[in-house]
Amino acid sequence: MTTEPLKKQILAVSLPLFIEHGYKKVTYKQIADAVGISKSLLQYHYPQKSQLMEDLMNVNFNQWLKTIPEGELYTRLTAFLLMFFDFISANKAVNGLMTEIIANNELFNAFMTFFSKWLTDNNFVQRDDNKVKAALLFAISGGLQLYRFKDSLMVPVKQVTQTIMSTLLNIVGKSSQLIDTTFKNAENLYQQLRPEGWQLVY
Repeated sequence: MTTEPLKKQILAVSLPLFIEHGYKKVTYKQIADAVGISKSLLQYHYPQKSQLMEDLMNVNFNQWLKTIPEGELYTRLTAFLLMFFDFISANKAVNGLMTEIIANNELFNAFMTFFSKWLTDNNFVQRDDNKVKAALLFAISGGLQLYRFKDSLMVPVKQVTQTIMSTLLNIVGKSSQLIDTTFKNAENLYQQLRPEGWQLVY
């Protein structure tokens, strides 16, 4: 089997294992046995388990982004986050995996590194715009922790996105009128997209 089909098979096997058992509990041996390859071959393709998780996130985030129509940058990002938090909160197993990522420092740092690159690659942030990048990562980092404790704090899921985006837009100096317009347009877009929903790739 050539590299790409094998990597796809590894990803297809890994995601349900991570969801069922949790990222930290899944071993290289479990994945290798499920794929039907040696542990050493698996480690050749994925020297670190976090790289495997990064590939899974990349594939899914890119697929989900395709559902968001082209348009004003902050409206798209707000709609994406509304859909993202709605999706993970509605899927118990996915929610458990995401909560594990947020609660574990190593996984959380890996996720934020991935997300920073993903935002830049998809033109949500310009490569040399350090102010916006710093503001966005600060807002998302805090927002993810808010999501983690949303039940104990009795915070509605939508408020997580509102907190992230209002923090970001205030830091970068956007007017309250623009912030209100962004939320209104994103909410309309979210209501259009929600009936179709998102699915996991693999």
